[in-house]
Parts: sequence; structure tokens; C-alpha cells
Amino acid sequence: MSSNVQRRFLVLIVAALGLGGCSSGSSSEADVTTAPAETGPSPQLDVAYADTAPEQRLDLYQPAPADKPAPLVIYIHGGAWRSGDKGIVTAVDPSVTPPKPANCTDIVEIQVPDVKALNDKGYAVASINYRLDGNPVHALEDAKAAVRFLRAEASDYHIDPERFAAWGDSAGGYTAIMLGATSGQTTDFDDPALGNPDVSSDVQAVVDWFGPTDDFGPYAKMGAKESPYTYIASAQSLPPFSIAHGDADCTVSLQESRHLKEALTKAGGTASLSVLPGAFHEDPAFMRTERPRTVDFLDDTFDVG
Repeated sequence: MSSNVQRRFLVLIVAALGLGGCSSGSSSEADVTTAPAETGPSPQLDVAYADTAPEQRLDLYQPAPADKPAPLVIYIHGGAWRSGDKGIVTAVDPSVTPPKPANCTDIVEIQVPDVKALNDKGYAVASINYRLDGNPVHALEDAKAAVRFLRAEASDYHIDPERFAAWGDSAGGYTAIMLGATSGQTTDFDDPALGNPDVSSDVQAVVDWFGPTDDFGPYAKMGAKESPYTYIASAQSLPPFSIAHGDADCTVSLQESRHLKEALTKAGGTASLSVLPGAFHEDPAFMRTERPRTVDFLDDTFDVG
């Protein structure tokens, strides 16, 4: 993708992305940073993981060939369940410093994993699209279908089905949380019509950046079925969680991540919460300060040295 196309693509994403779907309207092409051309093994793009909706596609970025199957990071973008695209994962250049947000509704950069750095360490990365119809349950159903598909095809993709991590921010953070909270449990979120019904949708680690856990704000109603606390309380075992949140976030309250950590710990799970002083929703501080800590968490969980 050319730099001009990347910039236009990111301007559209930045205008709508983030759980609140809000920005100050001040974002411009000068505000957006884009990544240089990709190097390394060619990604597998627009892989269909289900066939009931055109959005059910993923991009897979694999590391250099190795003797052992690679651990997998599954990235789930935000966007209030109405916007966003899997391509954002390679459209932001982490080496370029974006402008500082002027206020808590400014979104000047979307927070994503560093695909190249993860590939260089031996991780595979799958970035998924999902139905953008405003329904968090549909997003979760699609994410579970993607996990099942990737596990069913693990040998072909040379990925380790026992080392899957879900990483999401904002609305995608909620989906990642729910993938972890429901691991090992039978729920209605595993829709057999989306394929591979006999394959597990469990994940072995969760990275949640400022995902909602108490309510969906104005976007949808979070009842007991949609609440992660319903499944955390009944879990027999839980994957480890790495949570990060800014204390100046005016879209998703820091208290929601505090509630999540408390519930996970009470249920016997392992969870850490990193609080970023002065950080807003989708604040550039996350990629600059939290990404190294997050990779350390994945390394420790998956014994990557």
C-alpha cells in the first residue's frame, strides 16, 4: 500500500475508531503516522475463517520458519463495534511520535501491536475483522470462530494451538476479555454455523488495553449474558490477563479495569493492571510504554526467550 493510500486509510480510521467513536475533529494527515513497507515472510491476507458475512476475514503474519510451531497473537481492533479494520495493525509506525492529544476525546493514533517485532521474536500474528453491526455479541462470535479456525488449521500454519493470546484495545479489548473469561466453558457464543464446532475457542493469555467491562455506554445493553463477570465467577480456570488503562480515559473508566482485575484475582486467576498517569483513550503512551511490558508478559506466559 502506498504512503498516500495509507494516510487516507488511517484518516478514515482515526475519525471513527476508539470505543467512543469520537475525536475532536482536529485529526489531519499531518497527525497520522504510517508504517514503512513490510519486510519478511509474505503475509496471508483476507483469509476466510467463516462464510456467513464478508467481514469474517483475517490477515496472518508469520515469523521466519522455525523448528517449533509459533505462539500466536490474535489482535482484535476497536471501533465501537461499528468501525475499524484489521489492516490497522500494520498501518501505524511505532517509531514515529504522533502529536500529543489535546483532550480526552482526541484520537491521534490507534494503539496496535508491533507485528514486525513480534515476528522477529518468533510470534505469529493474526489480525481479524468481524461484523461491524454494532452488536458486541456478533463480534465475539466471530472472534471465537477465528480462534477455532486458526486452531483447526494450526499444523498447516505452523502455529502452536496451545499458545494462543488474544490482544484487543477498546471494543476489541472487551472481545479479548470475553475470549479469556469464557475459556473452558460452554456458551452460546460458539456459533456452530461459523465453522469448526468441535474445536476449542480457548485462549491461553489475554492482553486488554482499556476494554469496557461494566457497560457498553450508549452502544448496546450489557446484560448478565454479555458481562465478563458472569463467566469469571463460574470459571474452573482462567488464562493470565495483562491489563492496561489510562487514568484520564473519559470513554472507558479506569474503574472498569480495576473491577476486572479484582474479579479475576478473586476467582483465582492471575492478572496485572498497569495504570498510565494522564493517559487518554487510545493514547499514544500505550505503544510507547506498555508494549514492551506486554511482550514481556507474553514471553513469560509462553516461555519465549
